[in-house]
Order: sequence, then C-alpha cells, then structure tokens
Amino acid sequence: MTKLTLLCLVIFISQPLFAQQEDSKEIIARYSAAAQEGGDAVKGKLVFESEKANCTKCHNVGRKEIKAGPDLMVIGDKFDRGQIIQSILEPSARIHPDHASHAVTTVEGKVITGVLQKQSPEALQLINEKGESVTIALDDIEAQQRVNTSLMPADLHKVINQQQFGDLVEYLTTLKQQDGVAYPGMPDEFKTIKNQVKLVAIHDDEHRFDHPVCLIAKPGAVNTYMIVEQKTRRIYQLTKTPEGDKKELWADLSHEAITGTYEGVLCLAFHPDFVNNRKYYLNYHVRENDIFSPVIVERRAVADLSKDAGGASRRLLKIEQPTVLHWGGMLAFGPDGYLYIGAGDGGPQEDPLGNGQNLSLHLGKILRIDVDHQDDGLEYAIPNDNPFKNAGQGILPEIWAYGFRMPWRFSWDSKTKEMYVGDIGQNLYEEINMPRLGENHGWNVFEAFTPFSKQYRREGETFTPPVIAYRRKHGVSVTGGYVYRGTKSPSYVGKYIFADFETKTIWAMTQKNRKLVDAWIIGKVPEKPCSFGVDHDGELFVIGYQGTIYKLELGQFDP
Repeated sequence: MTKLTLLCLVIFISQPLFAQQEDSKEIIARYSAAAQEGGDAVKGKLVFESEKANCTKCHNVGRKEIKAGPDLMVIGDKFDRGQIIQSILEPSARIHPDHASHAVTTVEGKVITGVLQKQSPEALQLINEKGESVTIALDDIEAQQRVNTSLMPADLHKVINQQQFGDLVEYLTTLKQQDGVAYPGMPDEFKTIKNQVKLVAIHDDEHRFDHPVCLIAKPGAVNTYMIVEQKTRRIYQLTKTPEGDKKELWADLSHEAITGTYEGVLCLAFHPDFVNNRKYYLNYHVRENDIFSPVIVERRAVADLSKDAGGASRRLLKIEQPTVLHWGGMLAFGPDGYLYIGAGDGGPQEDPLGNGQNLSLHLGKILRIDVDHQDDGLEYAIPNDNPFKNAGQGILPEIWAYGFRMPWRFSWDSKTKEMYVGDIGQNLYEEINMPRLGENHGWNVFEAFTPFSKQYRREGETFTPPVIAYRRKHGVSVTGGYVYRGTKSPSYVGKYIFADFETKTIWAMTQKNRKLVDAWIIGKVPEKPCSFGVDHDGELFVIGYQGTIYKLELGQFDP
C-alpha cells in the first residue's frame, strides 16, 4: 500500500469518526443547556421511574437494595446541577471507585462486566448492568481488570428528549437530605469565623508532588518532612533551608506495591526509636492470587538516616478484602508505643457482609500490635491489654476497637492522649469518633447517630456514638486531622482541626467528655485535602491531593 493510499484511507476513516465526535459534543451542549434552564421535578420523577429511561435498573432512591449504581437519595446535596448533568451525559468522565466497572475475561473468551461485590479465593461476584448477581469461579477466569468505562449508558438522548432530560435533572436536584431528629453532635448548619485561616504552600511549583497522601516530620531532623506519593509509590524527603528547598527521593516501593485510582502507598509511620533503630512502617496495597489486600510492612533507613536502605520489606500483616473498597489506610504509633492500624470494612457498599461487626475479621477495625516483640506464629506481639487477646472462639486479638467503615486518618491529642478518628460515611453522614479500648462504634448497625441496619446487631451490644457528624450538604468524605497544640495561634489550642475532601471545608471543633461543644468553619483548602500533618512544634500542614503541601496559618480564632 502506498503512503498516498494509506493517507486517503486514514482521512476516509477519520471523517465519520470526527463527525460522530462533533455530533456527540453538540448533543451534550444542547441537552446541558436545556437542563440548566430548569424543568419540572414532578415530571422528572416520572422520567426517572419510566421503563424508557430505565434509571431504576441501576439506582435506588433510599431503598435497601444492592444495585450496580449508587443510591441517589441525597444526590442533590452531593452534586450541583452542572455535576449532575455531566454525570448523566458523560458517565465515564468521573467514576467513583466504589462504582467502577470490573471486566472479567473467561477462559472461553467471554467478557463479563459489572461492579465487584465480593472476591474470595474461589470466586468473584459481580453486579451487572441489569442489576443481576453473577458469580464466576476463579478457575474460569483468564484475566480481570478495573475499567474506566461506566456501566451507565452514554446515549440517554436516544430515549428521552431535551425537555424530559431537563425534568429529570430538576428531579435529581431535589433529592436532598431531610432534616430529621436533632442530635447534639450533628449541627444542621455551621457558622463561619470572621478571620479565615491562611494556607501557604511550603514549596514552589517545581517541587510539587504527585498525589501526595501523607506528611511526617522526620525524627531527629529540623525542617525536614517525608511526603508519601500514593500512585507513584515513592517517598520523598523535603528539606527547607535558607538556600532553598531540597527534594530527594527517600524510597521507591513500586516493586512491592500496586498502583491505581486510589491504590498505592497510603501512609508512613516512624518507629518511636527511629533515630537509633532506623525502623519505619508503611501501609500499602498488593494483589496476590488475584486477591486485593492492604499490607503493613517494616523497613529500615541507612545508617545516617538519609534514605531507605533498600531490599525487601518485612511484612507484618496482610488484610485480605472481599472487594477493592474501603481499605482504611492509616497507621501510626500511639502514645503507648504500639502501632495502630486503620482497616476499612472492605466493601462492598453498605457492608452487607457485616464485616465491621465481625470480630473474626480485621475489617472495619482499629488494630493494635507490638512491633518490638513477636508471639509464636506472628511477626509481632499482641499487647497484653488488647481487649480480645484471650477471647478465643476465632476472635482476632489484634482488634483494639471496631465498628468502623473507612477510618482514613486518625491521631492523638498530644496533651490528653485522646484518640480522634475520621471515619468516612456511607449514604448520609461523615463522622469523627474518639474510640477507647474495646469499644464498638456502630457501623453498619448505625451510621453516625442513626440506625442503619439490624442484620448484624447483637442483643445487649453497646455502641459508642461519634463526637460530631455532618450531613451530605456539608461534605461527603471526612479527612481526620489533629488537635492543635502549637504556640503560634494560642486561641486555637485544644481545638481539633479536620476537613472534607470534596467540599474542601476546614472545621475547628471543641469537645468535652466526647460531647460536642462547638464547631466552626475556619476556611477552605485550594486543593482537595486528603490528609493533615504536624511538625515538631505542633504546627499543622494540609496535604492537597493535587500536589501541594500547605502550612496552616491559623491566626486568631475570631467567631
């Protein structure tokens, strides 16, 4: 074939494809404009429930049914009109990992696509686009992968017109959380302080990070911070000097950890005696025998502590999950010198397997282990006062507290030694808990202060409520922070600072005896705040997931 013939063929093929793309853009523009003008919510509900639109095939509105798509009961709180329009017209543009598609190719060449509901050493269970449960034996699987295409069809315009689309969008905007029973720890509204906090980037654009998720002040060093990049699986050392910033690679875990939309390396914790024993610990993800798992590992630095020593990690603990969701992600040494680990319920949505209440699983728990000693058959020891150390009957001794959904970040007040956990919610609430030894914090029997499911409730069980919970109109993914004990902003001392990943809101909360006293909005983060950090002086940082580390300049608390 000549170059001219090939060029003509490319042009011939490209023209209809280009025209098709243009047609798609034109359709999206027309339907978007119609929906922006508003519609009739009553008629929109009829569109939603119609066989033609077929929305109910994948979505519930407040009904306890497992479907491929998310429950839309508070979609009007979670997304604005523009976001709702885009999610319908371009469903694959922004897919939450909780509802990402999973494509399985069988040994016979058949491709089965659905949302992963459960995985085990024997089989996978998917919910397909028809809402049907499909179980596939692992022996019948040739390949599997997460895909970036939504199960939701992108051609709704073929079955409903622009007016009907506008009505549908109007209906979805009305699906908001109703103010129900008033709880002292769940304010309907938050007041905003007059003197908003300032967030100052601690580095220039040249030293931006790739999806940073953790910042730790380096022990024994001044103005030196370790930053964990989730997706690249790298750890960098950032040193602030009068001559400028110095950014150095500390460790690369790409040979051990997997990566993905939210998979990767999640957290770092230095041993309390790191300066002498050079030990530090990581929480990252692996996939072994097609089973996704968070693992906790131990590594060492070189003698002068300037970088990681290399070689293979020493694995302490592996937490196998039924899905790739809700993996916790935190680890840190507590005031008692033991290592605490946050483990999520493991999915799928709503914890239908009851993992959070199941004491024979690590899932949905705060775990506590002793890394300085080893019990028989373990790479660590169980602290003597762990509440279930001698419980027997299949109850895991590592469990310190339970009943959590997704304890992404936790910390301790450096003065009172009280623990604070930011637990990411399910349908309606985000919450901050203050767990103590052996307590049950409710999930999935409770979501925040409200009953969620009776399926796994045990007679006589006592549940500890959160200190504070907030509704979907205020945010959809809590980022736990720290109690401020610095010296630069005395009026903030004793207040717990936390944020929401999606709305970028920052709050300052005061509690007494685990009861909310007050909570104020104190600012907004320019990027999505995925974590907080603290320096050796007690001053706080906010980690922006888009790549920037900010110093939090609190100033004067001025209600």
